[in-house]
Parts: sequence; structure tokens; C-alpha cells
Amino acid sequence: MEMEHAGRKKTIVVIAGVFLGLLILFTLFSNTLMSLTLPKVALFTVSRGVLSHEFQSTGVLKWKAETELSNTSSWKVKEVEVKKGDVVQKGQTLITYDSKDIKQQIQDEQGSLAKLKLSTGSLQYALKEAIQGGDEKIINDATTAYKSHEIDIETQKRRIQKLQDSLKENSKLVAPFAGIVTKVNAMEGFPSSGPDVMISNQNLGLMLELSLPAPAVTLLKTGDELDVQVNGMEARQMKGQIESIQDGDPVNSDIGESATGNSTVPMKKLILSIQDPAAKEGEAAQVDLTQTLEDVVLVPNAAIHDEGGKKYVFGIEQKDGPLGNAFYVRKVYITVDDANSSQSAVTGGLFDQESIIIESSEPLQEGNKIRM
Repeated sequence: MEMEHAGRKKTIVVIAGVFLGLLILFTLFSNTLMSLTLPKVALFTVSRGVLSHEFQSTGVLKWKAETELSNTSSWKVKEVEVKKGDVVQKGQTLITYDSKDIKQQIQDEQGSLAKLKLSTGSLQYALKEAIQGGDEKIINDATTAYKSHEIDIETQKRRIQKLQDSLKENSKLVAPFAGIVTKVNAMEGFPSSGPDVMISNQNLGLMLELSLPAPAVTLLKTGDELDVQVNGMEARQMKGQIESIQDGDPVNSDIGESATGNSTVPMKKLILSIQDPAAKEGEAAQVDLTQTLEDVVLVPNAAIHDEGGKKYVFGIEQKDGPLGNAFYVRKVYITVDDANSSQSAVTGGLFDQESIIIESSEPLQEGNKIRM
């Protein structure tokens, strides 16, 4: 009887053990199946480092000072004595104009002056006679005639002088300074119209105008030197000195919109002075700049999300459970201080070596249970 009771008890224990084992097995299997339905995420470990910006801007070398030279008389061009690219000295003749008409006019006016002078003696004699006669009216008329004649002579002299000045000023177009001829519009046999010649001031050298994002020039100031890569017939490097830094028109930026919350980037216009004698007008040139922000917490731009202008990342929270650890999504708000095309420098909420979610198989919300 006792043996029968012991056998029954042993059977119950075995059955209970098998049932408990099956229960545990099914529970584990159920949890495994359930975990497979959870969003799968990829993690990224946040670290401190250096955020670098690579900036490049291109432009064309131009003469810093270029002057248009014109002849205001509209005389016909007699001879063009220079061509584009000629180096000229101060006072050198560039264009000669046909001045035969004004020379003829001066001769005619000089003839008229000579005629006036011929009458001077007669008027002087008439005045003398009138004074001797003593008649006041005759004296007054003779005096008026003589003074009027003197005024006519002075007026004629001024007219001739004006024509002579015009002849001197307009018969030739000369270089006001040493430079290089950059354009010639004048044509022999045709009247002058508009600027006949354009000449650069060689002593002032060349300039390069560049457009760069404002952050690229934060540390630059007037007078700083930059390396300029010239891509002409022969690639070479030369120095350019910053002459001015001016505000430019802002431009759209996808990087700024996704990382910093600003869809536009303020721009700056740099004017560089190029004094290298090997530099040539019209050559393409570029400047490369690198700006760094050191010892900052770096986060991939792909991990950053936006919520009404507020930036955040998804972190993970670990909770202990009866069947092991479980992981849940945690929203961490951050401040983006700076960003380049791939990374952002952030502050607030994140620490060095902290893990964040960079990819997910499904859209996530705070509190979601996840698998890794």
C-alpha cells in the first residue's frame, strides 16, 4: 500500500515537472516570437571629437581698378595706336582723332580777330578827334565804340583760346596712368561714341571676389592672407590678401534645414587683392577653407529628428524583467550648435559613449519596446 502511494506521488511529481517545463518552454517560445515582432534598431555610440567644415569658393581674377576713357568731342577716330593687352605708360597716346575741322575753325576765328584789330587804330583816332572837338555827345559815342571794340577783341580771343584748348584736349586720348589695355572700342574713320578704350591700373593689381558661408569666415579679418589656387594654362598657387568682408545674399541649405533648423545660410562676400605678377586677368581661381570645432559631442545627422523646431534623438532605456532585460525607446532633447553634411555638434541630454538609435525597421515613438 505504501509502495503504491509512493509510486503515485512520484508520478504526480514527474507530471508536474513535465508540465512546468512545458510551461516555461512555451513561455520562452512565446516571448521569442513576440520579440521578433518588435522594431529592430541599430545603435550608434556617441563620442567626443572634432567637427570639420570644408568650404570651397571659385571666382575669376579681375582688375581691381578699370577706367573707361572717352573723347567727349565725338570727332572721328584717325588712328588707333593700341590693342587689347598692350602695356601702356602714363601719358602714352592711345587714340589720335581727326582735328582738321577745328584747326580750320581756329584759323577762321584768328582771321576775324585780325580784322577786329585792324579797326583799333581808326577807333582810337576817332576818339582822339572827338576829345579835341569838345562835343560831349561825340566824345561819348566815340568812347562807347572804342570800348565795345575792345570787348569784341577780348571775346574773340577767349573763343580762340577755347578752341585751342579743345584741340589740345581732344586731338589725342592718353593714358592717365600706367596700366594694361583691357578693351578697345574705337574704330578708325568712325566718330567716337562711348568709351573708346578701357585701361586697368596695373599698380593696383588684380582682385578675386568670392562668396562663402558666414561660418567659414568667422575667424578671418581684413589683411589676412589666403592661399589661392589659380587654374589657368598652368595651375599654380599664389597668395591673396583679404581687402574687405561684406554681407552677401543668403542661400538655401538642405544641411541647415535638417540639422540646425535653419533653411538658409547667411553668406559673406570676400574681396581678395592679388599682387602676384604671374596672375592674369580672366583666369579662374579658387580658395579652400577648413573650419574646425574641437572637443564636441558628435551625432550623425541621420539620428536627429525634429519636433516643432525642437531637436531630439532616440536613446534606449533598459528595464529588468522576469525573463531578462527589456529595452525601450527614450526621447532625448538636444541642442544643435553646429553641423556639416554628415554630423552635428550637440549639447544637452547626451553624454560621451552613450548609445542612441540611428536606424529602425519601423517608425518609433517614445516608450516603444525594441530589439537590437
